[in-house]
Amino acid sequence: MKNVEATYKTTTSILKIARKYFAEYGYYDVPLEKIAEEANVTRGAIYHHFKNKQGLFIAVLDSVQKDIAAQIEKAALKSDDPWQQLILGCVGFVNSANAKENRRILLVDAPSALGWDTWRKIDQKNSMRTLQSHINNLKALGYLCDDVDTRLMTCSVSGALNELALNCSQDNTAMSERKVFDTISQLVGGFRRKKC
Repeated sequence: MKNVEATYKTTTSILKIARKYFAEYGYYDVPLEKIAEEANVTRGAIYHHFKNKQGLFIAVLDSVQKDIAAQIEKAALKSDDPWQQLILGCVGFVNSANAKENRRILLVDAPSALGWDTWRKIDQKNSMRTLQSHINNLKALGYLCDDVDTRLMTCSVSGALNELALNCSQDNTAMSERKVFDTISQLVGGFRRKKC
């Protein structure tokens, strides 16, 4: 039991420090030695727990994705209406993806450091899966036209949100949350049942 607790404490510490460094300096400019030194472990310990730098980055990215998912859910639950939840959740994604501790890891370094296929699989396992589930629910509730392919809608909305997040940094005061909300409303509104 002590070994399990010690391992958890060590890996948690390494992940916290690695996330801080990856967010501030980027994947390519962070040596493992720096993370090991601050975590008070050997470089070998990092290899033992995470295999290599990429493995550590994937674990950090996974924690970023989980934190963003929690923020999306929190934003979505500001409404009881499923359609508004979609929009609010999407705004929540843009805001949390742009948070200083997430932006570089999720939007900038992950696709290049991991390669498109790996990054895409991680995104599908996390953000896209949640979005797909909500969109499937919207279709079941009759919010979407019968001919809407929910998988393609999910891909379209997810891709648009990533681009929107990349182009709406938190430093850009011209892009207010209201503008983001309106843009997302217009984007997803094209899929909504009117006179289908």
